[in-house]
Amino acid sequence: MALKLLNIIQRYPPALGGSEIYFQKLSEFLASKGHKISVWTSNAINLESFWARNHPCIPCPEEVVNSVKVRRFKLFHIPFQQLILKIIAKIPNRKLQCLTFSHNPIMPGMLKLASRCDETFDAVHAGCFPYAFPIYAAMKLAKIKKIPFLLTPFLHLGNLDDPKNRIRKGYTQPALLMLAKNADALFAQTEFEAQTLEDLGINPRRIHLQGMGVDLPGCTMGNSATPRKLWQINPNDIIVGHLANLSWDKGSTDLLSAMEILWRKGSNVKLVLAGPAMPSFEKAFRRFPFKDKVIRTGPLSPEEKKGFFATLDIFALPSRSDSFGIVLLEAWANGKPCVVYKAGGPGSLVKHESDGLISPCDDINSLATALEKLILDRKLSEQLGATGNSRIANEFLWDKKLQIFENALKSLV
Repeated sequence: MALKLLNIIQRYPPALGGSEIYFQKLSEFLASKGHKISVWTSNAINLESFWARNHPCIPCPEEVVNSVKVRRFKLFHIPFQQLILKIIAKIPNRKLQCLTFSHNPIMPGMLKLASRCDETFDAVHAGCFPYAFPIYAAMKLAKIKKIPFLLTPFLHLGNLDDPKNRIRKGYTQPALLMLAKNADALFAQTEFEAQTLEDLGINPRRIHLQGMGVDLPGCTMGNSATPRKLWQINPNDIIVGHLANLSWDKGSTDLLSAMEILWRKGSNVKLVLAGPAMPSFEKAFRRFPFKDKVIRTGPLSPEEKKGFFATLDIFALPSRSDSFGIVLLEAWANGKPCVVYKAGGPGSLVKHESDGLISPCDDINSLATALEKLILDRKLSEQLGATGNSRIANEFLWDKKLQIFENALKSLV
């Protein structure tokens, strides 16, 4: 039975991000199965575009990409937007809060079309927290059309040992929970996220444990010689790599501090940071004393990403704000061990001393110790990487993960 599904997401490729990649994979997978898939999204390339008009946007409003119809809505901007919205969002009205969170992509055209859309759909699926504006538009459309409303929230749960941490509080605030409780089906990435949703009052029968997959051709079989030459790194030097939106939330600044501890002890390890930099990272990096030991690549092309993972010895993601962490799968696909904080998805995904090492969240000294352990013990490092690699075929293939969504969609419709 061919179905017509509308996916609504805050950004869509070529914009980079884990939820963006997932919505693209899901949309193209369902289209390949004969379903008619449309995507509504913003015209943003980077996150700063949501609240700042001087960042680049995608010019094409509508296009068909791999049989998926993509419609991009223009972002709305006003002077002092974040400040004004932050004040408005303090009004205790859940609908108003969903539409005025300061980090939101504000798209009046999307909300208007959701209210008056002539096109028919069998279901609408949205993501992800904390970007409530597009999710609210999806919920509104679903209610008007009387069709199922599906939600992939990608909860960021922060420090797993601190249920009151500010990241978890931000992602589970009442306005966002209102959206979750109105969903006919929710898709969780880890068992911990599924349990958290249940603890927050979501009917467990509506929760589907899904998780992410890895695109092996897109991240493996890279050439390690070319990046080392480009980065001017000797063949025998140990490389710690990190790929993310460089920021405090993703642990990038903590990683700098941990590496500083090792460099002050005389370690000759190199650090390679890949991905776009957020203001919190740039502020920390400006006063960092070991800039000469850090290689910054910026965003990576598909071919550069292959070389990045092939060249690394250790992959570090001490993130506080990931619901899963596809980059961990990409590191394992290349046989690299992972070092993470006990936070969010990575803290649930990595198995301590089996396929990586887990450090207590916010403990920079412990993070430095974990990195040093793998730098000095090459046999252990290779063993952990090999174990992670063995998990890929059994646990993290895209087709199996996306089939979970299709089955749930068919049962609802």
